[in-house]
Amino acid sequence: MAAQIDFDDNDRNGECFVIGSEGEPEIALEINKVIFAQNMPAADDAHVRNHVDFTRQEILLFVKMNTYHLFDNGLPFNDALTCAYIRFLAVRAGLISPDFTNANFHVRINDATRLSNVQTTEFTNKYTNGAAGVAANEPAFTTAWGNSAGIINKVHIRRMFTDLVCCVAYMFRVRGHHYRAEFAARYASLWQRCLHTATDVPTSWQNIATVATHAIFPMILDDFWVENALHSACAGTLIKRLDSAPAGVAGISALRRGIDDICMLFPRITDRVPKAKEEFEKVYADVTANRWAGSINARYYGVQRANFNEASFGALASVVVGVYTKLADGAPLLDSPALQRLASIAPATGGAIGTAAATTAKSDRFMLVEEAVP
Repeated sequence: MAAQIDFDDNDRNGECFVIGSEGEPEIALEINKVIFAQNMPAADDAHVRNHVDFTRQEILLFVKMNTYHLFDNGLPFNDALTCAYIRFLAVRAGLISPDFTNANFHVRINDATRLSNVQTTEFTNKYTNGAAGVAANEPAFTTAWGNSAGIINKVHIRRMFTDLVCCVAYMFRVRGHHYRAEFAARYASLWQRCLHTATDVPTSWQNIATVATHAIFPMILDDFWVENALHSACAGTLIKRLDSAPAGVAGISALRRGIDDICMLFPRITDRVPKAKEEFEKVYADVTANRWAGSINARYYGVQRANFNEASFGALASVVVGVYTKLADGAPLLDSPALQRLASIAPATGGAIGTAAATTAKSDRFMLVEEAVP
Protein backbone atom coordinates (compact mmCIF):
# COMPACT_ATOMS: atom_id res chain seq x y z
CA MET A 1 0.00 0.00 0.00
CA ALA A 2 1.40 3.40 -1.00
CA ALA A 3 2.37 5.77 1.78
CA GLN A 4 -0.13 8.51 2.60
CA ILE A 5 1.02 11.95 1.46
CA ASP A 6 0.37 14.69 4.00
CA PHE A 7 0.48 18.47 3.60
CA ASP A 8 0.81 20.48 6.81
CA ASP A 9 0.29 24.12 7.75
CA ASN A 10 3.74 25.09 6.52
CA ASP A 11 2.84 23.80 3.05
CA ARG A 12 -0.34 25.87 3.16
CA ASN A 13 1.05 29.05 4.71
CA GLY A 14 4.55 29.17 3.29
CA GLU A 15 7.19 28.76 6.00
CA CYS A 16 9.76 30.46 3.78
CA PHE A 17 7.86 33.74 4.24
CA VAL A 18 7.83 33.26 7.99
CA ILE A 19 11.54 32.65 8.51
CA GLY A 20 13.04 34.58 5.59
CA SER A 21 12.65 38.04 7.05
CA GLU A 22 14.46 41.05 8.42
CA GLY A 23 14.78 41.15 12.20
CA GLU A 24 13.77 38.16 14.31
CA PRO A 25 12.26 35.31 12.26
CA GLU A 26 9.15 33.39 13.27
CA ILE A 27 10.21 29.80 13.78
CA ALA A 28 8.17 27.26 15.73
CA LEU A 29 10.56 25.55 18.16
CA GLU A 30 9.35 22.84 20.50
CA ILE A 31 11.21 24.29 23.48
CA ASN A 32 9.36 27.60 23.03
CA LYS A 33 5.95 25.92 23.08
CA VAL A 34 3.83 26.86 26.11
CA ILE A 35 1.46 24.04 27.06
CA PHE A 36 -2.14 24.64 28.17
CA ALA A 37 -4.52 21.91 29.27
CA GLN A 38 -7.89 21.86 27.51
CA ASN A 39 -9.88 23.76 30.14
CA MET A 40 -7.08 25.89 31.56
CA PRO A 41 -7.88 29.62 31.90
CA ALA A 42 -6.19 32.13 29.60
CA ALA A 43 -6.72 35.67 28.40
CA ASP A 44 -8.63 36.28 25.19
CA ASP A 45 -8.17 39.17 22.79
CA ALA A 46 -10.50 41.37 24.80
CA HIS A 47 -8.48 41.05 28.01
CA VAL A 48 -4.88 41.41 26.97
CA ARG A 49 -2.61 42.14 29.96
CA ASN A 50 -5.44 41.68 32.44
CA HIS A 51 -5.18 39.39 35.43
CA VAL A 52 -6.26 35.79 34.76
CA ASP A 53 -7.60 33.80 37.71
CA PHE A 54 -6.17 30.34 38.43
CA THR A 55 -7.05 27.81 41.09
CA ARG A 56 -4.18 26.24 43.02
CA GLN A 57 -4.75 22.99 41.15
CA GLU A 58 -4.64 24.75 37.78
CA ILE A 59 -1.37 26.44 38.71
CA LEU A 60 0.13 23.11 39.70
CA LEU A 61 -1.02 21.44 36.48
CA PHE A 62 0.25 24.28 34.26
CA VAL A 63 3.67 24.47 35.90
CA LYS A 64 4.07 20.70 36.00
CA MET A 65 3.12 20.21 32.35
CA ASN A 66 5.47 22.96 31.20
CA THR A 67 8.29 21.86 33.48
CA TYR A 68 8.33 18.34 32.11
CA HIS A 69 7.79 19.50 28.54
CA LEU A 70 10.92 21.66 28.83
CA PHE A 71 12.78 18.89 30.64
CA ASP A 72 11.92 16.48 27.82
CA ASN A 73 13.34 19.02 25.36
CA GLY A 74 16.74 19.17 27.00
CA LEU A 75 16.48 21.88 29.64
CA PRO A 76 18.00 20.95 33.03
CA PHE A 77 15.25 20.26 35.56
CA ASN A 78 15.84 23.28 37.80
CA ASP A 79 15.88 25.64 34.82
CA ALA A 80 12.80 23.96 33.37
CA LEU A 81 10.93 24.45 36.63
CA THR A 82 11.98 28.11 36.88
CA CYS A 83 11.00 28.87 33.28
CA ALA A 84 7.66 27.10 33.74
CA TYR A 85 6.87 29.27 36.77
CA ILE A 86 7.85 32.47 34.91
CA ARG A 87 5.57 31.33 32.09
CA PHE A 88 2.73 30.96 34.60
CA LEU A 89 3.28 34.52 35.85
CA ALA A 90 3.17 35.76 32.24
CA VAL A 91 -0.04 33.82 31.56
CA ARG A 92 -1.59 35.10 34.80
CA ALA A 93 -0.74 38.65 33.68
CA GLY A 94 -2.48 38.07 30.35
CA LEU A 95 0.76 38.23 28.35
CA ILE A 96 0.62 34.70 26.87
CA SER A 97 -2.47 32.89 25.64
CA PRO A 98 -3.39 30.23 23.09
CA ASP A 99 -6.65 32.13 22.55
CA PHE A 100 -5.10 35.27 21.09
CA THR A 101 -5.90 35.87 17.42
CA ASN A 102 -2.52 36.00 15.68
CA ALA A 103 -3.59 38.55 13.08
CA ASN A 104 -4.53 41.02 15.82
CA PHE A 105 -0.90 41.04 16.93
CA HIS A 106 0.72 40.86 13.49
CA VAL A 107 2.31 37.44 13.95
CA ARG A 108 2.02 34.18 12.07
CA ILE A 109 2.96 31.84 14.92
CA ASN A 110 1.67 31.51 18.49
CA ASP A 111 3.97 29.52 20.76
CA ALA A 112 1.06 29.00 23.18
CA THR A 113 -0.73 25.70 22.47
CA ARG A 114 -3.96 24.39 23.97
CA LEU A 115 -4.16 20.60 24.09
CA SER A 116 -7.33 18.66 23.41
CA ASN A 117 -8.94 16.66 26.25
CA VAL A 118 -7.37 13.49 24.87
CA GLN A 119 -3.92 15.13 24.59
CA THR A 120 -4.24 16.58 28.09
CA THR A 121 -5.03 13.13 29.50
CA GLU A 122 -2.14 11.56 27.60
CA PHE A 123 0.20 14.29 28.81
CA THR A 124 -0.77 13.99 32.48
CA ASN A 125 -0.74 10.17 32.36
CA LYS A 126 2.75 10.23 30.91
CA TYR A 127 4.13 11.93 33.98
CA THR A 128 1.82 10.35 36.50
CA ASN A 129 3.04 6.95 35.35
CA GLY A 130 6.71 7.83 35.61
CA ALA A 131 8.10 8.77 32.22
CA ALA A 132 11.87 8.78 31.73
CA GLY A 133 13.55 11.17 34.13
CA VAL A 134 10.36 11.98 36.00
CA ALA A 135 10.71 9.54 38.89
CA ALA A 136 14.02 11.05 39.96
CA ASN A 137 12.75 14.62 39.80
CA GLU A 138 9.20 14.21 41.08
CA PRO A 139 10.20 14.55 44.77
CA ALA A 140 12.10 17.73 43.90
CA PHE A 141 9.11 19.09 42.00
CA THR A 142 6.79 18.31 44.90
CA THR A 143 8.99 20.09 47.45
CA ALA A 144 9.96 23.03 45.25
CA TRP A 145 7.03 25.17 46.29
CA GLY A 146 7.40 25.33 50.05
CA ASN A 147 9.70 28.30 50.61
CA SER A 148 13.06 29.70 49.65
CA ALA A 149 14.65 26.40 50.62
CA GLY A 150 13.06 24.78 47.55
CA ILE A 151 14.53 24.66 44.06
CA ILE A 152 12.97 28.00 43.24
CA ASN A 153 11.97 30.88 45.43
CA LYS A 154 8.52 31.85 44.16
CA VAL A 155 8.38 35.07 46.15
CA HIS A 156 11.73 36.20 44.77
CA ILE A 157 10.76 35.39 41.16
CA ARG A 158 7.46 37.20 41.51
CA ARG A 159 9.26 40.31 42.75
CA MET A 160 11.73 40.15 39.87
CA PHE A 161 9.16 39.26 37.20
CA THR A 162 8.29 42.75 35.95
CA ASP A 163 11.91 43.85 35.64
CA LEU A 164 12.88 40.56 33.97
CA VAL A 165 10.20 40.95 31.28
CA CYS A 166 10.91 44.66 30.82
CA CYS A 167 14.62 43.91 30.31
CA VAL A 168 13.70 41.45 27.55
CA ALA A 169 11.36 44.06 26.05
CA TYR A 170 14.16 46.65 26.05
CA MET A 171 16.61 44.27 24.41
CA PHE A 172 14.12 43.14 21.79
CA ARG A 173 13.35 46.75 20.90
CA VAL A 174 16.90 48.09 20.68
CA ARG A 175 18.66 44.99 19.34
CA GLY A 176 15.87 43.41 17.31
CA HIS A 177 16.19 39.94 18.84
CA HIS A 178 15.32 38.37 22.19
CA TYR A 179 18.79 36.93 22.69
CA ARG A 180 22.10 36.32 21.00
CA ALA A 181 25.34 35.23 22.60
CA GLU A 182 26.74 38.75 22.42
CA PHE A 183 23.75 40.06 24.40
CA ALA A 184 24.77 38.28 27.62
CA ALA A 185 27.06 41.06 28.82
CA ARG A 186 24.53 43.73 27.91
CA TYR A 187 21.76 41.95 29.81
CA ALA A 188 24.06 41.65 32.84
CA SER A 189 24.97 45.35 32.69
CA LEU A 190 21.34 46.42 32.31
CA TRP A 191 20.31 44.22 35.22
CA GLN A 192 23.01 45.74 37.42
CA ARG A 193 21.82 49.23 36.48
CA CYS A 194 18.37 48.13 37.67
CA LEU A 195 20.06 47.83 41.10
CA HIS A 196 19.83 44.04 41.04
CA THR A 197 22.65 41.55 41.40
CA ALA A 198 23.64 38.53 39.33
CA THR A 199 22.21 36.25 42.04
CA ASP A 200 18.80 37.90 41.54
CA VAL A 201 18.51 36.32 38.08
CA PRO A 202 16.66 33.01 38.63
CA THR A 203 18.08 31.33 35.49
CA SER A 204 20.23 32.36 32.53
CA TRP A 205 19.19 35.33 30.42
CA GLN A 206 19.11 33.03 27.44
CA ASN A 207 16.49 30.90 29.18
CA ILE A 208 14.51 33.94 30.31
CA ALA A 209 14.46 35.54 26.86
CA THR A 210 14.12 32.49 24.60
CA VAL A 211 12.25 29.95 26.74
CA ALA A 212 10.36 31.61 29.58
CA THR A 213 9.06 34.74 27.80
CA HIS A 214 9.48 34.06 24.09
CA ALA A 215 5.76 33.35 23.64
CA ILE A 216 4.87 36.97 24.51
CA PHE A 217 3.97 38.66 21.22
CA PRO A 218 6.26 41.65 20.41
CA MET A 219 3.39 44.18 20.61
CA ILE A 220 2.37 42.90 24.04
CA LEU A 221 5.98 42.70 25.23
CA ASP A 222 6.65 46.36 24.45
CA ASP A 223 3.28 47.51 25.77
CA PHE A 224 3.99 45.74 29.07
CA TRP A 225 7.23 47.70 29.44
CA VAL A 226 5.49 50.98 28.55
CA GLU A 227 2.66 50.40 31.02
CA ASN A 228 4.97 49.55 33.90
CA ALA A 229 7.31 52.44 33.14
CA LEU A 230 4.46 54.95 33.02
CA HIS A 231 3.20 53.69 36.38
CA SER A 232 6.69 53.58 37.96
CA ALA A 233 6.28 49.83 38.42
CA CYS A 234 9.68 48.82 37.02
CA ALA A 235 13.28 49.78 37.74
CA GLY A 236 14.27 53.40 37.23
CA THR A 237 16.84 52.60 34.57
CA LEU A 238 14.11 50.91 32.51
CA ILE A 239 11.89 53.99 32.91
CA LYS A 240 14.73 56.25 31.71
CA ARG A 241 15.22 54.05 28.65
CA LEU A 242 11.57 54.12 27.62
CA ASP A 243 12.28 56.43 24.68
CA SER A 244 14.99 54.14 23.28
CA ALA A 245 14.86 53.84 19.50
CA PRO A 246 14.25 50.43 17.94
CA ALA A 247 16.89 48.42 16.10
CA GLY A 248 17.19 49.78 12.58
CA VAL A 249 17.31 53.46 13.46
CA ALA A 250 20.33 53.53 15.76
CA GLY A 251 22.34 55.47 13.20
CA ILE A 252 19.57 58.02 12.72
CA SER A 253 19.20 58.56 16.48
CA ALA A 254 22.95 58.90 16.99
CA LEU A 255 23.21 61.31 14.07
CA ARG A 256 20.42 63.48 15.50
CA ARG A 257 22.24 63.76 18.83
CA GLY A 258 25.49 64.60 17.10
CA ILE A 259 23.95 67.26 14.86
CA ASP A 260 22.25 68.98 17.78
CA ASP A 261 25.54 68.99 19.69
CA ILE A 262 27.86 70.39 17.03
CA CYS A 263 25.27 72.97 15.93
CA MET A 264 25.49 74.49 19.40
CA LEU A 265 29.07 75.40 18.51
CA PHE A 266 28.77 75.86 14.76
CA PRO A 267 25.13 76.77 13.99
CA ARG A 268 25.56 76.73 10.20
CA ILE A 269 27.95 73.83 9.84
CA THR A 270 25.35 71.45 8.39
CA ASP A 271 24.62 73.98 5.63
CA ARG A 272 27.83 72.76 4.03
CA VAL A 273 25.97 69.58 3.03
CA PRO A 274 22.47 70.94 2.22
CA LYS A 275 21.15 67.96 0.26
CA ALA A 276 22.21 65.51 2.96
CA LYS A 277 20.68 67.75 5.63
CA GLU A 278 17.37 68.00 3.77
CA GLU A 279 17.15 64.24 3.20
CA PHE A 280 18.02 63.46 6.81
CA GLU A 281 15.36 65.80 8.19
CA LYS A 282 12.73 64.02 6.07
CA VAL A 283 13.84 60.59 7.27
CA TYR A 284 14.05 61.69 10.89
CA ALA A 285 10.53 63.14 10.73
CA ASP A 286 9.22 59.82 9.35
CA VAL A 287 10.80 57.58 11.99
CA THR A 288 9.88 59.86 14.89
CA ALA A 289 6.27 60.21 13.75
CA ASN A 290 5.96 56.42 14.05
CA ARG A 291 8.24 54.65 16.53
CA TRP A 292 8.31 51.42 14.54
CA ALA A 293 8.62 52.77 10.99
CA GLY A 294 12.38 52.26 10.93
CA SER A 295 12.46 49.11 13.06
CA ILE A 296 13.84 45.91 11.57
CA ASN A 297 10.83 44.27 13.24
CA ALA A 298 8.29 46.78 11.90
CA ARG A 299 6.01 43.97 10.65
CA TYR A 300 5.33 42.84 14.25
CA TYR A 301 3.71 46.20 14.99
CA GLY A 302 1.53 46.43 11.89
CA VAL A 303 3.69 49.19 10.40
CA GLN A 304 5.01 49.58 6.87
CA ARG A 305 8.81 49.55 6.96
CA ALA A 306 10.17 53.01 6.13
CA ASN A 307 12.44 52.95 3.09
CA PHE A 308 15.32 55.38 2.97
CA ASN A 309 18.73 55.55 1.39
CA GLU A 310 21.41 55.98 4.04
CA ALA A 311 23.89 57.09 1.40
CA SER A 312 21.81 60.23 0.82
CA PHE A 313 22.75 61.62 4.23
CA GLY A 314 26.07 59.88 4.83
CA ALA A 315 27.92 63.16 4.31
CA LEU A 316 26.07 64.63 7.29
CA ALA A 317 27.19 61.75 9.50
CA SER A 318 30.70 62.23 8.23
CA VAL A 319 30.61 65.87 9.33
CA VAL A 320 29.50 64.88 12.83
CA VAL A 321 32.17 62.19 13.17
CA GLY A 322 34.82 64.51 11.74
CA VAL A 323 34.07 67.25 14.27
CA TYR A 324 33.86 64.81 17.18
CA THR A 325 37.15 63.17 16.20
CA LYS A 326 38.92 66.52 16.30
CA LEU A 327 37.18 68.09 19.32
CA ALA A 328 35.94 65.19 21.49
CA ASP A 329 37.78 62.07 20.45
CA GLY A 330 36.70 60.14 23.55
CA ALA A 331 32.98 60.85 23.12
CA PRO A 332 30.75 57.76 23.55
CA LEU A 333 28.86 58.76 20.40
CA LEU A 334 31.89 57.73 18.36
CA ASP A 335 31.41 54.18 19.64
CA SER A 336 28.18 53.87 17.64
CA PRO A 337 28.83 51.33 14.85
CA ALA A 338 25.76 52.60 12.99
CA LEU A 339 27.00 56.21 13.01
CA GLN A 340 30.47 55.13 11.90
CA ARG A 341 28.93 53.10 9.08
CA LEU A 342 27.04 56.17 7.85
CA ALA A 343 30.12 58.37 8.14
CA SER A 344 32.20 55.97 6.06
CA ILE A 345 30.06 56.88 3.04
CA ALA A 346 31.75 60.29 2.75
CA PRO A 347 34.98 60.22 4.80
CA ALA A 348 36.72 63.10 3.01
CA THR A 349 33.89 65.50 3.74
CA GLY A 350 34.02 64.82 7.45
CA GLY A 351 37.79 64.91 7.58
CA ALA A 352 38.03 68.31 5.93
CA ILE A 353 35.20 69.93 7.89
CA GLY A 354 36.41 68.39 11.14
CA THR A 355 39.87 69.85 10.61
CA ALA A 356 38.40 73.26 9.81
CA ALA A 357 36.24 73.11 12.92
CA ALA A 358 39.25 72.28 15.10
CA THR A 359 41.20 75.21 13.64
CA THR A 360 38.27 77.55 14.21
CA ALA A 361 37.87 76.37 17.80
CA LYS A 362 41.45 77.40 18.55
CA SER A 363 40.89 80.92 17.27
CA ASP A 364 40.35 83.82 19.65
CA ARG A 365 37.45 84.83 17.46
CA PHE A 366 35.63 81.61 18.25
CA MET A 367 32.44 82.45 20.15
CA LEU A 368 33.08 80.54 23.38
CA VAL A 369 36.67 81.71 23.75
CA GLU A 370 35.75 85.30 22.94
CA GLU A 371 33.15 85.30 25.70
CA ALA A 372 35.55 83.74 28.16
CA VAL A 373 38.27 86.38 27.68
CA PRO A 374 37.91 89.22 30.26
